[in-house]
Amino acid sequence: MKNLLLIIHKLSNGGAERAITLLADSLKDKYNITIVTFDNRMKEYETKVDVIDLKIPESRYFLKKIINIFIRAKKIKKIKKQLNINCSISFLSGPNIVNCLSRKDDKIIISIRNMQSKLKKNIFRDIVNQITLKKADKIVTVSNDVKKDIQKRYKVDEKRIITIPNMVNIEQIQQMACEDIDEKDIYVNDDIKIINIGRLIPQKGQWHLIKAFKIVTEKYTKAKLIILGRGELKESLNELIHKLNIQDNVFLLDFKPNPYKYLAKSDIFVSTSLYEGMSNVILEAMACGLPIIATDCKGGTKEIIENKYGILIPNFTEKYDITEKINDEEHNLAERIIELIKDEEKREKYIEMSSERIKDFEIKEIKKRWMDVI
Repeated sequence: MKNLLLIIHKLSNGGAERAITLLADSLKDKYNITIVTFDNRMKEYETKVDVIDLKIPESRYFLKKIINIFIRAKKIKKIKKQLNINCSISFLSGPNIVNCLSRKDDKIIISIRNMQSKLKKNIFRDIVNQITLKKADKIVTVSNDVKKDIQKRYKVDEKRIITIPNMVNIEQIQQMACEDIDEKDIYVNDDIKIINIGRLIPQKGQWHLIKAFKIVTEKYTKAKLIILGRGELKESLNELIHKLNIQDNVFLLDFKPNPYKYLAKSDIFVSTSLYEGMSNVILEAMACGLPIIATDCKGGTKEIIENKYGILIPNFTEKYDITEKINDEEHNLAERIIELIKDEEKREKYIEMSSERIKDFEIKEIKKRWMDVI
């Protein structure tokens, strides 16, 4: 049995972090697996495999960042030797560079999880990506758009890249979806409930959804919008909610380790991301049987929806705007939500389409593709 090492910053509050724990648990019957984290003090995702925490947290200072890379690489190189690692897989740019620098006799697989051309310009990250994309034996991207993006940006040989989308554990999701929620006063049965899940950062575009929802509440006064996530925009999004006077309808509930119980008790999932690598939460919403409305943004969303498994709307402008002014794009989103609320037959159709589409992302389907690369 081969020995496999998975490398990630932490096991909390992120799609890559959730994906790597799911990958580890899905492969543990085929390999001896260990996860290495850089700083796991805020662990929120559980796993059934061994986790080694290096206890070397992130630093804001450039010189310290460089020093940390080499300290982590030295420690992981030692771990690779001790555990006789045959193959090492890393997610995200920081773990990717450490993976490459700690090479022993192991096969190096790195994973690119987002549209690099859409991220805020960062010379340090670009240098790291240039190094890792050359040094890795195989590069895994989560969508074809991400694959094209790194080919264009970094001139990577297509033969070294393989696209493997995120996987979902449908059975586990549906079991966890049955759990009770604490915020019972929010989830009143007769109310229409719209849900969005994602970090409260500019990439996720939640201010567009909040503005659109103002229009929805004018027609459906008891409609509720639930947003799960934490991030830098929480304060300004709260400010926007109060400006629009919809604080009795919109609830920012922070990050939840089990989002599935919230999804299962909601009626419609809406994604307003401006770009995505491959949206975990759209897949999870499908696994919970929700109809999907999502932006036709750069990344993997369109590859999931395929113009038939949900409703795609034009992407939004990326300019962050928390004024009360509601633009045409937000009016359009409000109309799509209202249309789906009104038309129960259409809603049922998209519920069925979600249940059909999610089968393509089941563990057994995606697991085979990872094993081929390993």
